[in-house]
Formats: sequence, structure tokens, C-alpha cells
Amino acid sequence: MNLSALKQHFNTQLDIYPESERLVFFQRLCEAYLNLKPYQLVLNYSKEVPNGVVNSFEHALGRLKNHEPIQYILGTAYFFGGTYSVNPSVLIPRPETEELVAWILSHFDSKDAPTILDLGTGSGCIAVALAKALPHAQVFALDVSLDALEVARSNARKNNTKVNFIEGDMLDWSSKLCFDVVVSNPPYVCALEQNQMNENVLAHEPHLALFVSDDAPLIFYEALKNITQTNLKPNGLCFAEINEHYGNETKALFDALNFKNRVIKKDTFGKDRMLKAQKK
Repeated sequence: MNLSALKQHFNTQLDIYPESERLVFFQRLCEAYLNLKPYQLVLNYSKEVPNGVVNSFEHALGRLKNHEPIQYILGTAYFFGGTYSVNPSVLIPRPETEELVAWILSHFDSKDAPTILDLGTGSGCIAVALAKALPHAQVFALDVSLDALEVARSNARKNNTKVNFIEGDMLDWSSKLCFDVVVSNPPYVCALEQNQMNENVLAHEPHLALFVSDDAPLIFYEALKNITQTNLKPNGLCFAEINEHYGNETKALFDALNFKNRVIKKDTFGKDRMLKAQKK
């Protein structure tokens, strides 16, 4: 089977996905299994594909038909210019989180040396991206999941960064350490919102990192508030990714405290997605 025939077979088998998404899947698999970049495909469509690679494509097809994310199939995701290992113990990094990292970095010069704490680090993408961009920073990252921390440590090594990882639950974590920046992308999706989510997320990504009770939608932001009260330095910055439906309520947690410059920022889709607050 040549590459052109494989592509046609791939498209036919995956008609449950939009054409644009099928193309992205095919390109990523070609890069992983044939070491062909997307721009190289057109020059290689007539070439025969080894049987072993065809089998790898068939295996991936089966998993994609089951709505498994391509990132889990290949074990890698791209984030902020870096490549990260992912598996079902961690969330797949999102473009909105890249926007959060960019917003944090807009407050610093590459020569700065802030101390940074990432709460609920998951794959470590936020902590590692910040450590790469701010090589003089001291970066700490906390997660309750040992499996997630294993992935995060791997990603720190893969991206040649030093991050201090901590096993702990941000809901009851305490420390005497103090930080210039505290950032978190905690669980914030309410159970009632599950019917609005894609099947590939619901069936395969870790619910521990996604969902909160409908009765306590801001539980992790309450914890973030408490940690910043104790561990954020004067004039220190708190950043968080937030649920678009609870932007004002999340901001109000910090309105009542000794914080200034409280800002809600929209993502590229126009949704209230990020919060910043600065300690007085």
C-alpha cells in the first residue's frame, strides 16, 4: 500500500471526524511513524508504506474510532513551543493554558528570577514552560497524583528544566515557602457541564483533574485564595485559569482580600478564562 492509498483508507475509516481533524491525525501519525513532516507528504504519496507501519496506523485507527485523543495514542502533546509526554493520568495541555503562560511571562523579563508555585501541575506544562522562559526562576510544582508527578518530572527532564516537584493536595497544603507568583489551572468543570463536553474528553481524560461538585464549584479557588494569603509575597502575582461561567464569583474571592489589580482576561474565543490578582 502506498501513502496515498493509506491516506484514503484512513479518511474513509474515520468519517466520524471532520475532514480537517482527520488531516491533523494523519499528519501527526505520519510524523511519528514515518518521520515525515506535513510539508513532505505531497512528495511521498507514491511511496510504499512498510507493513509494520500500516499495522501501526491500523492500531491507531482503532483507538481513534473509540474517540481516544491522538495525544494519548502517540504519548506526546505540543505546548508553548515544547513537546510534552502525556498519558491518561494527566490532562492534555490546552491552547487556553498557553495564553495563561504568555500572560504571566508578559510581566517578566527573561533575566528576572522570580520564585513560582504551580498548584495542580498535572503534566507540568505550565511549570516547565515558565522554567524554560525564565531560566533564573525557582519553580515549584505541586500535585496530589503520584502518576501525574511522574509525567511532570519526565517533562522537566525532556525540556532541560529544573522544577521542584511536591506531592500534596492544594486543598489542605501548607508551607513556609514564599513566592513571587502563584499560578493554578485547577479542576473547575461542574458535573452539570459534562453533557456539553466531547466524548474523547469524558471517556479518556482524568476526571480528578477536570471536575468539581456542583455544590462547590469554587472549592479550588478558595484553596488558592488561602495559599496566596499565606505564601504569596507582597506585590506578588496570582494567576489562574477559570470557569467562564464563574468569572465574577472567582474574582470576588479576591475582591474581599488585600489584593489589587484584579483582572479577568478573555481567551481568543472571547470567554472569561483567566484571572490575575496582585497582593498589596
